[in-house]
Amino acid sequence: MGTAHLLKLLSLFTGISVLQQVRSWSITLPKTVTAVEGSCVVVPCQTQPHSRVIWYQYHDINYPVVFDGLHPHATVQQFKGRTSVLGKAAEGNCTLRINDVTRADNVQIYVWINPDSKTTQKFHYQTVTILVEKKAPTISIQKQIVDGELFQAICSVYFSCPFSPPSIEWSQFLENSNVTAKMEKVQGQWLYTVTLQRLATYTMHDRKIHCCAKFRTFSTESQQIILSILYKPVTVTLMTEKEPVMEGDNVIMECAANCNPPPHKYSWLKRQMGQITNVTSPQSKMFFSNITRDTSFSCIAHNDIGAGQSDWLDLDVQYIPVILPESSCNLTGEVLKCVCQAEASPNASLYWTIDGNDTLPSSFSFFSTNKKNVVSGVLSGSATSQSNISCTATNSLGSSTKQLSIESLSKTSSLFMWLIPLILLGIALLFGCAMLIYRKYYRNRLVDFTPCNQQ
Repeated sequence: MGTAHLLKLLSLFTGISVLQQVRSWSITLPKTVTAVEGSCVVVPCQTQPHSRVIWYQYHDINYPVVFDGLHPHATVQQFKGRTSVLGKAAEGNCTLRINDVTRADNVQIYVWINPDSKTTQKFHYQTVTILVEKKAPTISIQKQIVDGELFQAICSVYFSCPFSPPSIEWSQFLENSNVTAKMEKVQGQWLYTVTLQRLATYTMHDRKIHCCAKFRTFSTESQQIILSILYKPVTVTLMTEKEPVMEGDNVIMECAANCNPPPHKYSWLKRQMGQITNVTSPQSKMFFSNITRDTSFSCIAHNDIGAGQSDWLDLDVQYIPVILPESSCNLTGEVLKCVCQAEASPNASLYWTIDGNDTLPSSFSFFSTNKKNVVSGVLSGSATSQSNISCTATNSLGSSTKQLSIESLSKTSSLFMWLIPLILLGIALLFGCAMLIYRKYYRNRLVDFTPCNQQ
């Protein structure tokens, strides 16, 4: 009897020990989990197969529910609708997921296995601390960007679970761009990287670029980068400090170029009377002396990337009128015709004087035309070879007067001048007729001729 009683007691203690072992859960949990604000976070949890779990927020007095799949209404307002358990309970998976992490989620939590069963296990002794961080995206570009070459910008942002990566948007330069993305795990977090590639253009210089990471509940932006594009002079402008310029004066020319880096050398081109001279200088301003009419300038700006040339700038050079040598008068019978041409800048006005009288008789007519800096005036009317005709050209700088010589042409000589072209025309017609008659005669001779052996 004593032996049987001892065996029963041993069996009872063994059953109690086995029961206690079943109710003692071995749970694998990290001590801390880093979560990115706006992302979701996964708290890994592994234990033995079970029926269900409840996740709690650690508290000295209360038991705030973070997740309860059977009684979701019991979840505290802070976590309501944002928590779920991943995996299968039958496989011992008790992993917790929290969506749309906020700064307030920076708490300690713990898991209770099979909360409907009695146990003496102190689950709240094994807590997980959630560390919430705000991660702004970072942007980077290559050190040197040259117009016409490949431009690349990289935007990266960390997030805390792979189920809902953020989207990345660029502030600009998406047109004609190639955008690629990749995701990788780095030190327990996920890194989402988007690369933008396109050809760099000088119009991108001094433009600002940034990227934006958009989570479900909020967005965060990277710092702005001001682009520095290296490009040759694309717009070269030549200016003068004063215009118009008096003939014989000096002038200072200035060359401005749109480029990066700034020009280190300038080539100055001076065009005068069809001849071009070239002067090289490191200065953007150049002094030129003794300017004459019909003078043009151009400049070439050089930097480390290339060179660009300005348009030719024709200087507005002003000078007093000069009456040209071809000004003269012709008298045919009693009809006088005078032509006066004057070059000036600004354009000159013409005035006529007949026999010392600057008021034209009613029998005279006058008209003038302007072409660039030359004014041409024609005077016609009745006069004699003894008339004195003078032409005066005047502008704001001064005047010039010339007495015009009169060449007398008789009516006979005038008629002879008309007859010469008519005579030449008649000779040409007679020669043409003679050639036609000869060709017709020659063809008839060929038709009448027949070889003897064909008769």
